[in-house]
Amino acid sequence: MPLSRYAGFIFDLDGTLVDTMPMHLAAWQQVADELGFAFDHDWMYQCGGIPSRKIAVLLNQQQGLNLDAEQVARQKNRYYVSRLPEAKAFPAMQSLLAQWHGKVPMAVGTGSPRVNAQAVLKHTGLAGYMSAVVSADDVELHKPNPDTFLLAAELLGVEAERCLVFEDTQIGLQAARAAGMDCVLIQDGSPQWPAQAPR
Repeated sequence: MPLSRYAGFIFDLDGTLVDTMPMHLAAWQQVADELGFAFDHDWMYQCGGIPSRKIAVLLNQQQGLNLDAEQVARQKNRYYVSRLPEAKAFPAMQSLLAQWHGKVPMAVGTGSPRVNAQAVLKHTGLAGYMSAVVSADDVELHKPNPDTFLLAAELLGVEAERCLVFEDTQIGLQAARAAGMDCVLIQDGSPQWPAQAPR
């Protein structure tokens, strides 16, 4: 895959750079058990990139619930943060970052709150690779909307169509395509080449 054709790389964080999705899912399972709503592992995984309060709104719509979205998000975040010391970077992705660091500017575009994203990047040693971080706090319209990736490209000073996105969910892929960016899907911590072009 000729990565040199791109002028900027944008990475999702959870499940793409760092193996944190099991931690997110365990936190959601704990909240579901306590509040009594149905937990669908596969559906919740595909919500990676969507802020927790918006996931709570989707749960209300799907299951006919009346959850307090902000309270649910705080509760889920508390359980997730307690697991942060478990966070580890995927070796293949860390190698890719090391290989291209200093050659191509790189950014994170995540649906996590900034404080969590920065803590994960610092804990895993990935912070030094990134020229910019766009979090859930930085945009109004989150994935599958393109705003997260478009802002990341702007902060890198790179035209959107010259950026390559790395993502692990279909929602992230939709966001990349909406931004007019090629996207590489990550599965089990490894890139699935070739990149998928916007439709």
